[in-house]
Amino acid sequence: MQKLDVVIMWFRQDLRLEDNPALTAASQHKNVLPIYILDEENIANFKMGQASRWWLHRSLENLDEKLGGNLSLYHGSAGAILQEIIVKFNVTAIYWNRCYEPWRTSRDARLKKQFEKNNIQVKTFNGSLLWEPWDIVKADGTPYKVFTPFYRKGCLCAPQPRSLLPVPRELVLLGDSSGSQSLKSLELLPKIFWYETMDSLWTPGEDGAHKALKVFLSDWAIGIQGRKKLSGKE
Repeated sequence: MQKLDVVIMWFRQDLRLEDNPALTAASQHKNVLPIYILDEENIANFKMGQASRWWLHRSLENLDEKLGGNLSLYHGSAGAILQEIIVKFNVTAIYWNRCYEPWRTSRDARLKKQFEKNNIQVKTFNGSLLWEPWDIVKADGTPYKVFTPFYRKGCLCAPQPRSLLPVPRELVLLGDSSGSQSLKSLELLPKIFWYETMDSLWTPGEDGAHKALKVFLSDWAIGIQGRKKLSGKE
């Protein structure tokens, strides 16, 4: 049976549409299945605290809205869930942005090897760092442990980071109507409603990030102007 051009876009710590290299690459295919997996089986002793779970819940809400309600959600071991999705949709490739925690890198390397062995393309990208950890190292190939020499070699001498990527213009999305869980079923929100204060103070998700950046840049500009006035250099 010939496979259709269906690919998985596996969202992880990159819950956004803008400047998302994995999503940009996946959008070149005709059908993209965007998913998020809450994998608490491989995480060992690094489970999220309650505030992080609240933040994740709100961020997933925002992402799903921006995807037109097409974000499919799952809870369990990422490997088993991905394999089920691959069979169900006859998937040809999986796209994701790399994470760098030790437990994630070992899991992801294992999954990549497993899927490529079964003729599933796996394409990964740098979606969160200016430079990859292995690109800025000492002469002997080991990572820096002191910031200043890292800064000199990375920020001052390394090639410029890639340019920002726009939201993909053409994005044909699929949804897993029979397999996706509801966001509520992930049980990310605490049963005690202490997070209501957080809701009034913070706006998680991509839209909230843009607002926070604008405020930061505005405050920075005001601070620069204030210092110029105080110094008489205006």
